[in-house]
Amino acid sequence: MWYFAYGSNLCTAQMAARTGVAHAGRARRARLPGHRLAFNMRDGGSTYANVVRPGDGVSGVLYWCGRRELAALDGFEVGYERVPVEVLDEAGVRLDAVAYVARPEFVTAGDHPATAYLRRIVRGAREHGLPEEYVRVIEAAAGCEVRGRGGW
Repeated sequence: MWYFAYGSNLCTAQMAARTGVAHAGRARRARLPGHRLAFNMRDGGSTYANVVRPGDGVSGVLYWCGRRELAALDGFEVGYERVPVEVLDEAGVRLDAVAYVARPEFVTAGDHPATAYLRRIVRGAREHGLPEEYVRVIEAAAGCEVRGRGGW
């Protein structure tokens, strides 16, 4: 099954560590239409990324995951629920996938995520070649700017 990552799981090193997916580096770029990126998921005093409606679309990547990998992700994605979504890959092909969306009791008015968390998202976005203007959208949504292209 395709898993659509838009937050810190964009970072292939994190994804591989969490799931053991050796092919994480072969992810496919995709877009989740009708949504926008928000930093409004709050758990344990920290703020995390979420996707909400309506919006102009969220860029991310697709990883092919089996049941074992998805079960491993479920253990990390506390406060989120795995939901079916329809995404568009780079060629405009519609694909069924799953994404993690914040459960209502974890949604807050929004806040700034930790810098280290934001850097993982930005590093992963750049690692997969997501458009630089979209990386700036991530930074703007978080209310800060992350400089540099790697080495974090």
